[in-house]
Amino acid sequence: YQDFLKLIITEEEPLFEELSAKRKSRLAALDGGDKKSPWHLYVQAQVNLQWAFARLKFGEYTTAAAELNRAYRLINQNHELFPEFSPNQALLGLMHILIGSIPDRYRWIAQTLSLHGSYNEGLTTLKRLLNNREIVDRYPFLHAEVIFLMSFVTSNFSPFPDESAGMVRLLENSQTQEMILQSPLLIYASAAFYMQQGSNDKALRLLTLRPEGSRYFPFHYLEYLTGVARLNKLDPGARLHFLRFVVSFRGRNFIRSAYQRLAWIELINNNREGYLSYMKSASLRGFTDIDSDKQAQLEANRQTIPSVVLLKARLLTDGGYYGKALEEMKAAAKTMLETPCDKTEYSYRLARIHHKSGNTAEAISYYKGTIDRGKTLTCYFAANSALQLGNLYRMKGDRKTAAAYYNLCLDLEFDEYRNSIQQKARAGLSGLKN
Repeated sequence: YQDFLKLIITEEEPLFEELSAKRKSRLAALDGGDKKSPWHLYVQAQVNLQWAFARLKFGEYTTAAAELNRAYRLINQNHELFPEFSPNQALLGLMHILIGSIPDRYRWIAQTLSLHGSYNEGLTTLKRLLNNREIVDRYPFLHAEVIFLMSFVTSNFSPFPDESAGMVRLLENSQTQEMILQSPLLIYASAAFYMQQGSNDKALRLLTLRPEGSRYFPFHYLEYLTGVARLNKLDPGARLHFLRFVVSFRGRNFIRSAYQRLAWIELINNNREGYLSYMKSASLRGFTDIDSDKQAQLEANRQTIPSVVLLKARLLTDGGYYGKALEEMKAAAKTMLETPCDKTEYSYRLARIHHKSGNTAEAISYYKGTIDRGKTLTCYFAANSALQLGNLYRMKGDRKTAAAYYNLCLDLEFDEYRNSIQQKARAGLSGLKN
């Protein structure tokens, strides 16, 4: 478990090579254990699943698929042998969510390997574990693990805003809060969830209170996350956190994104040269494995300077400061928005502000206008508008219209945030079918 966490947190290639060499001997030792124990196949499945995650981080997709397949077979076999063994359920729940969220272009892998699962099936399994006190008392480690998984899954895969209320209640339980504040991993998961919900101040509080020092493994990504939270308030002090991250982190992901955000800070402060300088770094350093870094690269490639007003409105909306965001949008109405993407974004930002503020009718109108303006563009605004309309019509009980908008989201051609947006559209369709 320590090997896995170190790899996921650091993303360092030399460490990956070093720990890969130990994997085979450790699995062999585990295979020599007590075959009559419910832990025997469980721990082997856990190791295979963890290594599948790690290999995905380092681009070894074929081997990752083989290890995911091995983990899936082992945990299903263990479930048949020991159906009352609750730790099985946590792994099965996570795997069903992952399998149900595989992008369309990789769906053939799941079909070839006969991997079955859906987002809803996996989420229901995790919720059942979390709400069963007997299970938590018997396997206390599962409580922290499932809280982490639920936070991670709700932030990254859930298309349904109404699922968040239960997660908020869980995170704000006094016992849970005490546990979170002692764990940088749970602070990461909780802060990411709060930020996705627009509760920026709650996220910033957790990140500020995170435990640090020699007792803790270095978790540089929390500097990046703190920078994002402060930038959502338009706080120029965010610069320090992004600089600490790019100087200290030796992994692959969020480096281009951090430079992009450093560029945004310069732009907000009317330093166009500073913006261009940091965007040049965003195009040269790091990788483009994840959506945030891909989007930073796309912005660098465009070589056009974004609208400062729309940028401020975006950040404030991300942080949940909707009144301030609307004030910025009023300023945008008085400025010249030159490009088709800027004009589409103007409509999209108004849709997001109204949606988050609970003004559903206005949000629907602006989302539809965004699709009309942006459906032939490569920017993501039309696609995410279709996703959000799917969510809104689902909540209204209009399943047919919701499905139509989810399918539209999957049909549109766009470059930015493609994986994460389409993952949520697929999960939305899966939820309607179930």
